[in-house]
Amino acid sequence: MKFINIPKNGASWGGELLCSFATELDKPSDVQVIVRDADTNEEFGRMRLYSVIGGTVDIAPAVRRKMSHEPPSSATPQIIPSRAMCRVIVEVEGVSSPTITLFRASYNPVVHSVLSSMSTECGIASGDTLRFTLNVVKGATITVVELTDLRPRQIANLSYSAQSQVVEVVVPIGNLSKEADKVVVSISNGIATDRAEYRVVERTEGSRKLLWYNANGGIESYIFPYSRLLERRADVSTIRTATKQHARLNSAESRVRLTSAVLQLREQERLAEILRSPYIFEERSDTILGVDLPSRELRYDDHGALKRLSLDIVEEWKGGGL
Repeated sequence: MKFINIPKNGASWGGELLCSFATELDKPSDVQVIVRDADTNEEFGRMRLYSVIGGTVDIAPAVRRKMSHEPPSSATPQIIPSRAMCRVIVEVEGVSSPTITLFRASYNPVVHSVLSSMSTECGIASGDTLRFTLNVVKGATITVVELTDLRPRQIANLSYSAQSQVVEVVVPIGNLSKEADKVVVSISNGIATDRAEYRVVERTEGSRKLLWYNANGGIESYIFPYSRLLERRADVSTIRTATKQHARLNSAESRVRLTSAVLQLREQERLAEILRSPYIFEERSDTILGVDLPSRELRYDDHGALKRLSLDIVEEWKGGGL
């Protein structure tokens, strides 16, 4: 038995992952294909092919079922190996393939890169969490400081050493000094340094922060400063007995419209990726919740070259309020 083709390191489990093999037998036979985690030996899935001398199978569905889609949380600054990255082997009749490293989106395992856009347009406030995704080739150092009259105060100083590892950087900002006007992030791989400056802002009442992953597999976020309740719906069934009837609440939901600040074109394009991202989340304090975006529409409110964007989210209505 030999492998003719396997997916390349850095391939995405979001698309096809074709694996081809030949039994090298004179007669057809039944063949069992198993996909395993290379580090834990956990079985991701298996399939049986009947009366073959070779074949091609797509291992992506088995891998996708085991992958985590939710961004990680942390109460302290952390660099966390991506739960969307895995190393797998394909086993055919006891013969194992070389290890294959896969991720949410295709990436180059030998090029250090920031996979998130590091957009600074919506600023940052006390209590926010700074998030971004890195492809670390050998090592990375991340520092986060607040600037008070141009004097830095350190918020986080993190380092990570790995061989071709995608990681999530999570930095809770906590309470910023009253005099702070900027939060500065520096990301170094020992050769070059990426730098991003966030202006310190006040979160408005009713603001909502959404998270999603971009086409590179990097985490993105935006704080929509305005939200407005549009409607509430309830699904109720009537139950009748011999002496009375009453209504039973089956489910209830609200539709809320989120509206952005006035945006530059580049930021409009970044937010438009929400439409294509298969998983959207909302960050509320230390909790990350899945978001239902059934319409997948963005509305553009013109202001010349600048625009406001708005979108509707549907969420469970747990009662209370008018």
